[in-house]
Amino acid sequence: MRLEAHDLAISLGGKAVVSDASLMLEGGMFLCLLGPNGAGKSTLMAALAGLRRPDAGSVLLDRVPITAIDRRKLARLRAYLPQNPRAEWPISVKRLVALGLTPQLPAFGGLPPAMRNHVARLIEQFDLQDHRNQPATTLSGGELARAMLARALVGDPDILLVDEPLAGLDPRHALESIARLRAQADSGRLVIAALQELTLAARFSTHIAVMREGRIMANGPTAEVLTSRLLHDTFDIDACVNAAGTPAATVDFVPRKRGC
Repeated sequence: MRLEAHDLAISLGGKAVVSDASLMLEGGMFLCLLGPNGAGKSTLMAALAGLRRPDAGSVLLDRVPITAIDRRKLARLRAYLPQNPRAEWPISVKRLVALGLTPQLPAFGGLPPAMRNHVARLIEQFDLQDHRNQPATTLSGGELARAMLARALVGDPDILLVDEPLAGLDPRHALESIARLRAQADSGRLVIAALQELTLAARFSTHIAVMREGRIMANGPTAEVLTSRLLHDTFDIDACVNAAGTPAATVDFVPRKRGC
């Protein structure tokens, strides 16, 4: 499956938030979208998910304008997890996760047995089995983040877009979650994640796109794109990047002018 963005421009409140953004993405890629706060990452993600219509440019899914695809069909093909998701109703965790199957459910009746089993597996994989009957509104921030990521994955979407999915997770669950995202890409799906955890992005992503002030400054394979110079130009920090694109990658911050 191929997802393309061509010359996207989006303004909010009269301010340009995304400008001239173009990407060519396909199944098997795990793209990490990096950039400082306010760079336009979330707005671009919403446009790529077909949830925000750009002021100019286009988003194509397998060469079809994403805005022309039936909403239910699109919901089956891609899952989108926004930044800072909230549980609005005190439904159980297992029901919250099962909501990710809504586009695939039959018109009448409850969850088929195979779907119930799939929900149970996702709950176990995300270490939520002790919370499966707990109201989602009573979860901690990290527990809710894991439940929401499980909900995004439960429908086995061909395209997965997740905005800051590791926010609030402890180190163990952050590592487990990003490893699952990489596994989705390795199985042939397209995964796009906005992240702030630079070392995890360097270790697990196949590709990197970096935004600043609404523009994509760099885009390409992680090993080629993620450099100390790029991080300096993007975040105004000094950092040593080692072995980008490998499981041993590190991004270490250093005092200015000290060097790597």
